[in-house]
Amino acid sequence: MAKSGQIEQQKILRVFKLINLLQGTIGKPVHRLAELLETDERTIYRYFKLLEALGFVVVKEFNKYKIQERPDYLPSSSTYSTFSQEENLWLKGLIESQGKGNLLKDAVLQKLQLKSEVKQGVEHLFKANLGRLVDLISQGISQKKRIWLKDYYSLSSDTVSDRLIEPVGFSTDYELIHAFEVESKSMKVFKIERIGEVVLATEDWKFETKHELPEQTLFGFSGKRKFHVKLKLSKKAYQLMQEEFPNALPFMLIKNRNQYFFEGEVPQLPGLARFILGLPGEIKVEEGEELKAYLKEQVSKFNL
Repeated sequence: MAKSGQIEQQKILRVFKLINLLQGTIGKPVHRLAELLETDERTIYRYFKLLEALGFVVVKEFNKYKIQERPDYLPSSSTYSTFSQEENLWLKGLIESQGKGNLLKDAVLQKLQLKSEVKQGVEHLFKANLGRLVDLISQGISQKKRIWLKDYYSLSSDTVSDRLIEPVGFSTDYELIHAFEVESKSMKVFKIERIGEVVLATEDWKFETKHELPEQTLFGFSGKRKFHVKLKLSKKAYQLMQEEFPNALPFMLIKNRNQYFFEGEVPQLPGLARFILGLPGEIKVEEGEELKAYLKEQVSKFNL
């Protein structure tokens, strides 16, 4: 890869990392962002302007910056239809290698200058990069090889480090990787969006007997039973479910911009029932006879 191509790719990946660092409810000061991205504060401010041009909302609270969530916006598969199939393939390949002499480059960049489409392009690139990381981790699982998580950002310690792991499995939404960490000799969960790069190691697994996957937890409960439910939510209920039960996000969707739903299988009913009863008039159970019966039973216990 030419040096200019490497520099451009590094800039793209740095923007991805900045998006990761700005996601969440706490935020980070500019000097800390500069340290984590190994750049200067002036560059961070330039990136803020770039993100705002892309359609992200960067807010400052108590001298800390973060990306403001927009629960009323949920990308769908049609989001990326403004790009041709050839352009989509080029965008996906951009993460792995700079498209030297690629005639599609100018056409894509022209589209990226339109604010209504720029954020879509960045999200497509971002998802393509995450998909590439998932593919590499999957190789480690199928080949029973250790892998390095390079430049992994830990939210709890606010540090970036390399982690040697034995990958075991993904969460159902492919946002998390369950893995045995060699240094701590324990099972841990790593968020894929916080991984800088994945590198396959040459060593085979050595602690397979200690590999364990947790049961799926949803609304505070886990178990082997599956209760299928479909809920129609008010905007308030949708936002609260996102905040209180982030594991439910893969089962939540928005239709026609103002209709909010949850549809999926829950292992037990009490946790979800408490959430519904705590928001009277905000949630309608459209499917799930067991849930309806359980709610009716709980309401009958009220002393009115």
